[in-house]
Amino acid sequence: MAAIERILYQSPLVSIGEFACPPHSPRWREPNEVAGGPFAVFPHRSVVIQHDGREPVLANPNHVVFYNAGEIYRRRLHDQRGSRCLFVAPRGSLLDDVTEARREFPFGDGPSPAAAYVVQHAVHRHLLESSSVDGLFVEEAITLAVARVAAEAGEHDRSRRRGSARREATSRAHRALVEEAKSFLTDDPAANTSLTRIGERLHASPFHLARTFRAHTGFSLHGYRKHLRLRLAIEHLQDADLDLSTIAHRLGFASHSHFTDSFRRAFRIAPSAARSLSPTERRALYALVR
Repeated sequence: MAAIERILYQSPLVSIGEFACPPHSPRWREPNEVAGGPFAVFPHRSVVIQHDGREPVLANPNHVVFYNAGEIYRRRLHDQRGSRCLFVAPRGSLLDDVTEARREFPFGDGPSPAAAYVVQHAVHRHLLESSSVDGLFVEEAITLAVARVAAEAGEHDRSRRRGSARREATSRAHRALVEEAKSFLTDDPAANTSLTRIGERLHASPFHLARTFRAHTGFSLHGYRKHLRLRLAIEHLQDADLDLSTIAHRLGFASHSHFTDSFRRAFRIAPSAARSLSPTERRALYALVR
């Protein structure tokens, strides 16, 4: 089955589209070259991405992946359903603003703030479901979201570079440990595990694991798992047959109220509001990324 790429919105400021790569696509077996771009990509399913000249990175909804025109990269299957994402190509003055006039991204990935994730989700749904697209909402919301993730990725990249002054072999070992921990948490985000257990599984001391993970991802291990659960919840909310208690149980929350409170603290809206996303609620969302 071939990969599916579809442009949902285009203007002089930004191009937005969705991409899905099924598990049997030949794109998993061959190098891929970026056509167009630069792009900021919001993964909706986990996938391993390796930019040419960089270490492989497990990208899931907690991350944003950045691509520049002409770059070569490979993808490796992680979610057995394949990969799915929303891609955003900033143009013109927006591209200058988010790349500080370089017109390309100097980093390959970065953390995805909760506000930016829920905003791109709202834009995606609006483009798919609305019979009359509100261009002002789409452009303002996605502009603020991309500016936010690019700024966070830049700060995180500078922090990682400062930390990489140590011996390269040590840095590689730390990156490998972090990628293993990300994979462990992504494989079963609902699991009620402990720092000690993860450390034993990965042959690392709890302190070393916790410190290294935060330095490389910008998340604590607990925060990473919690945000992954909540972002998966956004996808589950699209299934009208699932009530909130069922979603909470599936994703490892202690109760309906625990899930609702965690969701509201992360995204500043209730799960029921995210499920409906009325026009008023959509317009309120992009204030989160200011």
